[in-house]
Amino acid sequence: MQVATPLGTAIDIPNSLAEDRPYFRPEQVEEAVGYYRDEGYVVIRGLLQPELCDAIRAAYRTEVRPSSTPILRQKNMRYERNSFDQDGFLANPIFNVQDLETRRFGRFKQNALLGLTQPSLARMTAALIGAGPTKLIQSMFFEAPVGTWAHQDSYYQDSAAGIGRCVAGWYALEDVDAAAGRFYVCPHSHETIPVLRNAGELDFATGHDRYRKAVVDTMREHGMELRAPYMAKGDVLFWSSRTVHGSLAPSGRGVSRTSLTAHYLPQADEMLQFHTRIRKQKTIPVNGMPVAQLHDQDVLRNRLVRGIAAFAPDSFAAARKLAMQGLFMAGRLRGGMATPRPAGAK
Repeated sequence: MQVATPLGTAIDIPNSLAEDRPYFRPEQVEEAVGYYRDEGYVVIRGLLQPELCDAIRAAYRTEVRPSSTPILRQKNMRYERNSFDQDGFLANPIFNVQDLETRRFGRFKQNALLGLTQPSLARMTAALIGAGPTKLIQSMFFEAPVGTWAHQDSYYQDSAAGIGRCVAGWYALEDVDAAAGRFYVCPHSHETIPVLRNAGELDFATGHDRYRKAVVDTMREHGMELRAPYMAKGDVLFWSSRTVHGSLAPSGRGVSRTSLTAHYLPQADEMLQFHTRIRKQKTIPVNGMPVAQLHDQDVLRNRLVRGIAAFAPDSFAAARKLAMQGLFMAGRLRGGMATPRPAGAK
């Protein structure tokens, strides 16, 4: 199936395992690591159990979908009630499942975190990074086939110990149709292009649109290949924080792409946010893996912030933007924070 890309070209999207390369099974760790280091991404087939994928989706349908509680959203970092597209799929993805209020969303939160921290997953992320045990620092939940702009994760978060020491995973909770805005990567982009710095004209506070254009221009300049692997229920696609990736615009109706996304760092590393500051995070243990929280909704103070943000979203967003501008201004006044070297650099 041919689908349009952000470059104005078209690529063939495999819609079955037979149409795609086999990639790797969970036990093929050494082979997967070699492929990841060469290509900047890798797909692990069947890493999540189908029963767990079904349990996560079932808990979403019973706890999250009918709820009127505002939730922090990935698209705009606002606390909003659920919004559904014309096909009835969740259109505003959830940001940081681990921060959800346990009293309201306990089963969904628990099942999702069990999937994102299970031992086979922990072994794989540790092997891919190659720097010891890992921790979960961020997660998201998607249902509707919404396109995501091309980017490198490092622009938003990475390791303060070295650029590229963050690995992310996209978890298919169902067989993902080719028309459902399939996830794509640009192989070798982790090595062929530099990390676009979150600074100056491209800083997050005032230049995010310019950054998004700069990534597409860079893709075009380097003639980057796009790959959108077939993803069956339980498959996981891992990529480096230096790898350019995104999701394609949907090209059909009535299809969803129910999935989780997660980002991991070595346990000893702090998170570098926006190439500007080290963001401290408290952690909770799940399956033996530390899971970081930023806006834990089990804490009363954070629920009060949620209420204010949901009641006056525009004012809250304006205040947040002003705070971000202050953050980047402070960085410029002190000479900027030196971005860590790429992982492995001498």
